[in-house]
Amino acid sequence: MIIHITEKFIGRRLDAAISEILPNMSRTQIQKYIKNGVVLCDRNKIENLSKKISNPCEIEIKIEDFYNDNDYEITPENIDLKVIFEDEHIVIINKPPGTVCHPAPGHKTGTIANALAYKFKNLSDIGGKTRPGIVHRLDKDTSGIMLIAKTNAAHRAFSELFANYKGKLIKRKYICFVFGVPKEKTGRIETFLSRHPRFRQQYAPSDTAGKKAITLYSVVESVYFSSTKAISKINCELLTGRTHQIRVHMKYIGNHLIGDGVYGKTKIEETYPELIKNFPRQALHSSELSFIHPITAEFLQFKTNLPKDLETLEKFFIL
Repeated sequence: MIIHITEKFIGRRLDAAISEILPNMSRTQIQKYIKNGVVLCDRNKIENLSKKISNPCEIEIKIEDFYNDNDYEITPENIDLKVIFEDEHIVIINKPPGTVCHPAPGHKTGTIANALAYKFKNLSDIGGKTRPGIVHRLDKDTSGIMLIAKTNAAHRAFSELFANYKGKLIKRKYICFVFGVPKEKTGRIETFLSRHPRFRQQYAPSDTAGKKAITLYSVVESVYFSSTKAISKINCELLTGRTHQIRVHMKYIGNHLIGDGVYGKTKIEETYPELIKNFPRQALHSSELSFIHPITAEFLQFKTNLPKDLETLEKFFIL
């Protein structure tokens, strides 16, 4: 895989720049590739892990050289996979809640990756053997639309499309249910996101540190259970695709997602119905994906309905 580092990245760390261009790869993963000598800068191996960019350059990531016959292999599993669309380049699926995207510690089987390996003969291998075709991820308990790449060419093209939000060539929309009512009915949340300094599995907003994260939101409807306690249904559009972005941004404006065990409210008042207080997962659904196909130049738009568990929350808004 070859990517080009442009002038805008001069002065930045190389691993950070690659991670921004290829958001499906974590910075830790890129550093591992650098350590193992499979990342070349202008055809030369990178000796310094903290190398900073001094001029535009060509980066080649030879992932195929990183793996060997002893590496972990995905076990194909006959898991129900809801395919919305398929062509020779990509697949669009509707991910159910409670399913992990790819194998990780504690989740070696039963993942979306295992299901993909069973259903499709050829998938992109840019993300490595444990992430066949996975261009972007949804959290385990987030449901909805996911895009899968069949070919490396499609994977590269869509990775750049996801990263280049300013191009307005792709739109990602979500529906979420939150505690309270945002002060503004519509808004733009813009922060930087980075690893939480204490809790490394979490992300924290910052004015300066991390990757830029931008979320647009609009309140669809709110319902009150008392004069001060309410929940709201909110539409969100991602202009960037950072890990846990919507969950962190909703907490940032004081409207935690219902059911979020990581970023949610630490204490839920008795005023709320039991269903809301004990909702088993973060109330977040990837509802819409639209883009200009970078290979066929077609405009494609996909929408999904709320899954049944989120429909139970939506019923609170029906008078």
